[in-house]
Amino acid sequence: MKHTGRHTGAFLLLFLTEGDSYGGQLLQKCEEKLPINPIDSAIIYRTLKKLEKEGAVESYVDISDSDKPIKMYKITSVGKEQLEDFQMDIEEKMKNLSFFLAQYKKWKGSSHD
Repeated sequence: MKHTGRHTGAFLLLFLTEGDSYGGQLLQKCEEKLPINPIDSAIIYRTLKKLEKEGAVESYVDISDSDKPIKMYKITSVGKEQLEDFQMDIEEKMKNLSFFLAQYKKWKGSSHD
């Protein structure tokens, strides 16, 4: 059961705190760094578009390197605020998920198949 995360934006914003990036680089970071990665290129670009609409990221065209221009993304102050909201949201969810895991283990341990 693969789940396209509602926290894709959180990961993209987090990666953008490391420096400006283009979509392909962000996808590569997701593939390399996330233990479980439900994010593909369509999700990346859809999420970046949404974040840009919300003012959390800004895009610009980088023509300094190579023959073709590259659309780069950078986090804004709005994006940094969103990152804090994501952090609180994720911490709350983790409390509920930890509760679930503890209860589930208790149930499994009492062998009520």
